[in-house]
Amino acid sequence: MASPAPKSPEQSDKSKKYDRQLRLWGDHGQADLETAHICLINATALGTEILKSLVLPGIGAFTIVDEKRVSEEDIGANFFLDADNIGKSRARVATQLLLELNPDVKGDFVDESPKQILETNPDFFIGHTLVIATAISERVLVPLSTRLWDAGIPLIVARSYGFIGSIRIQVEEHTVVESHPDDQHPDLRLDAPFPALKQFADSFDMSQLELKDHARIPYVVPLYQALQAWMQQHDGAFPKSSKDKNELRDLIKKGNKNPDSEEQNFTEAIRAVNFAVRKTVVPTDVQDILNDNKCINLTSKDLRSIKL
Repeated sequence: MASPAPKSPEQSDKSKKYDRQLRLWGDHGQADLETAHICLINATALGTEILKSLVLPGIGAFTIVDEKRVSEEDIGANFFLDADNIGKSRARVATQLLLELNPDVKGDFVDESPKQILETNPDFFIGHTLVIATAISERVLVPLSTRLWDAGIPLIVARSYGFIGSIRIQVEEHTVVESHPDDQHPDLRLDAPFPALKQFADSFDMSQLELKDHARIPYVVPLYQALQAWMQQHDGAFPKSSKDKNELRDLIKKGNKNPDSEEQNFTEAIRAVNFAVRKTVVPTDVQDILNDNKCINLTSKDLRSIKL
């Protein structure tokens, strides 16, 4: 009787609940989300929709600042509200309904205008991770944005007009790394191959392989071996010019046991000469980051934000 297959480790209830998003941004991203305290100014249809999209994945807490009462106009635009809510505090109703979406999230509300809060308690907004403002006038937005900028707290200002919308983001710095560039090529570092690659490529004697096995070898092997042969012919120099690379392509073609049929691995090796046969250098986009003033002159605040 065959022994039973080992059971996979049990997931916690939280891991099951947030499984798909954990796959997207990992434990660190989820931890940042769960410790965030978001402040929403004005529980409009747009504002509650934005906050809904943060409550569902599990932000730590939110606070709604809104002095208005639910009107018939709100009922027509905001699916969170219904006719029974007319005349009630819009902040209170929106908070109660949003909290029903995710019991892991804490929520609170303030029945005051942001203008009044800025005048009576200007430090109120400083305790938040992010402030989101909708339907806010420039007269209130300017002092609010100045206060948040000085405190280093990001501000998002969103507006919608039917099917047209706009978003303004105020943040000191936001670095974006493109994880799926359109022109990504593997960095083989053939000018200084790492030991495992060198050992792997040297383990094949292409001249002794049968024809059926010859076509199954990864393209990096004929590319590497042809490059080593070319360098031996040129006193260890590395191909630089177009003439050098054309000679290297000819060596790759000569290594093909079946020249009458274009083997895919040899075709790939010839194509790879364009991007893989080059000196290894730090990419310019990485160099720009390393040379950035914020990277060179780190402050105590920067060091505290670095997660090991």
